[in-house]
Amino acid sequence: MEVLNIINANGERYFGCQIPPKSPHIEIIKMMPKRWWNRELKIWLVPYGSESWQLLGDKFGIQNLIVDKQEKRVNIELYAVKENNKNIGNIDGVKSQTKQPKESVDLPESHKIAIIKMEEQLILNRYQQNTRKNYLCSFTTFVCYYMDKEIANLGIEDIRKFLLYKINVDSISENTQKSLICAIKFYYEKVQGREKFCLYDLRPRMPVQLPDFISKEETIKLLSATENLKHKTILRLIYSAGIRLGEVTNLKIKDLRFDDNLIFVKGGKGKKDRLTLFSKKVQILMKEYFESYKPKYWVFEGQTGGKYSDRSVQNVLRKAVQKSCINEDTTVHTLRHSFATHLVLNGVDLRQVQEYLGHSSLETTSIYTHITDKMKSETKNPIEDLDI
Repeated sequence: MEVLNIINANGERYFGCQIPPKSPHIEIIKMMPKRWWNRELKIWLVPYGSESWQLLGDKFGIQNLIVDKQEKRVNIELYAVKENNKNIGNIDGVKSQTKQPKESVDLPESHKIAIIKMEEQLILNRYQQNTRKNYLCSFTTFVCYYMDKEIANLGIEDIRKFLLYKINVDSISENTQKSLICAIKFYYEKVQGREKFCLYDLRPRMPVQLPDFISKEETIKLLSATENLKHKTILRLIYSAGIRLGEVTNLKIKDLRFDDNLIFVKGGKGKKDRLTLFSKKVQILMKEYFESYKPKYWVFEGQTGGKYSDRSVQNVLRKAVQKSCINEDTTVHTLRHSFATHLVLNGVDLRQVQEYLGHSSLETTSIYTHITDKMKSETKNPIEDLDI
């Protein structure tokens, strides 16, 4: 990691840490007691001094720090890292009203070490970046609740007390409660090496929710709403293959198997590979897209190279939803649910749908039968027999 010697317009000095995007080091520097993100320079700023240098050395290893000793004078305003007490760990660049960085929560040293060890173990176990971020966010919330206690000495009753507080005071959802439990279990079982926790009595009773989907008529409206060739190809590919947001942006040209009418989805959710449908209609559109845009490696690339961002795909869908005037709550994942629902309605075997979606359990896929059974039902409504 390259470390710059930054001096701002007010004469204040900082270490400027340049970290590549999506590097695991980003999660580590977020655990520094004082650190700020600067949008203009696109670097992390740390107060200059021996204490900060020692912390950087401890977290990243002195041998990994490449120091540029030349002073870099810049006319910048600092952007504080806003710490949300209900969700510590989330980063939100907010301009400081006083033009001074806002102090982050100063955790006890033992808590910082626990978080760092948690991060290291998640990396060693090869958890995906989003999962690591969610686990660290949940665990940090937990350790901040017990600022005056040693995390290593906490037990099940302490976890119960913490969860009750989050439910009663912060009104967390069932999914948030489940995420907190998973992160806490991971720390005590994988990092500390304790025996498996029996936390089933602390797990929430999850609501039974049917997946959102749109009708075939709404799907036609949505997929016809954009004239842009690239955007049209993206939306039609997502629906016709039932792939997730991250899977479409991670698709490589070599993953498209035109001869077999299949798409190879590599490293999907749970790091599972699978094959899914590659529509002949979409293949024709894809070839036209290739001729026009000439991507080199990723199927969908940004304007300056590299893969297309998740946010860009979401924006494409949002504009299409607005233009087509369908349900405004439609998301990229709604297209995946619609793909599965329409397959089941067409009589495709549930196990085949399971393979296309990449579900580990048939029980997960069977949720679509609840929708389709109701849609196929010809049960006569009793009110039809009333003479009213």
